[in-house]
Amino acid sequence: MVLRVRPWLVLGLVVLGLGLGGRWVLAPRETAVTEAIVAVARTGKDMPMFYVRLKDDKQKLAALTFDISWGRKTPPLVLEVLRQYRQQATFCLSGPWARRHPDLVQQIVADGHEICSHGDAHVNLSQYPASEVADNVRRAHADLVAATGQEPRFFRPPNGDYDDLVVATARELGYETLIWAVDSIDWKNPGVDYMVDRVLKLTFPGAVILLHASDSAKQTHQALPRVIEGLREAGWELVTVGRLLELGEPGRDDPR
Repeated sequence: MVLRVRPWLVLGLVVLGLGLGGRWVLAPRETAVTEAIVAVARTGKDMPMFYVRLKDDKQKLAALTFDISWGRKTPPLVLEVLRQYRQQATFCLSGPWARRHPDLVQQIVADGHEICSHGDAHVNLSQYPASEVADNVRRAHADLVAATGQEPRFFRPPNGDYDDLVVATARELGYETLIWAVDSIDWKNPGVDYMVDRVLKLTFPGAVILLHASDSAKQTHQALPRVIEGLREAGWELVTVGRLLELGEPGRDDPR
């Protein structure tokens, strides 16, 4: 028997998949997310937080942050390093990833790390209207609350892409938009030495450091021990973004 699929039926299935809040129900298998970090200098009345302007600018404090959008191989490796060094960090998790991997999310929470939202669909939100930006943030929020039992306070837009509308919309939904001041470039897998040297060179008081724990970041867990050791040896204390903010105020001028 030959199965014939009418074009209108295929179209109907596609529309069904797109219509469920942008979540594909016909292909639940996880697909790789390609990072394409956006670091375009922007100015405006609604700027995100790049670092924390410490009340005591001589305090050698900085925050480690990790983005996760897909995969389950790298997260345990990164968590094990952090556990060995008794180091807490801020994890920016995409809603779909958290929904697919509740066991890993629970491990992140159990280890005492701070949860941050990395949105829902991994798209450049500056290209979308306010309603779709809000939907992206809300969907991720629901997934993260369900997975962690916590209410995230920081939102890191996918790819670090933002404009005034993205920041203002996230703020209306109770989020502080968090970018970063120091990019480890681990998403490019440039080599362990390069990543370590870059972070040690660029870190400054109040800096927010960007790393990734998605499977696309294949060298992060190898560089992380040397990053932690190198910063500690230089007198730095690494904390969560929330802890950093307790000691200062958001730095909204882009230092990158």
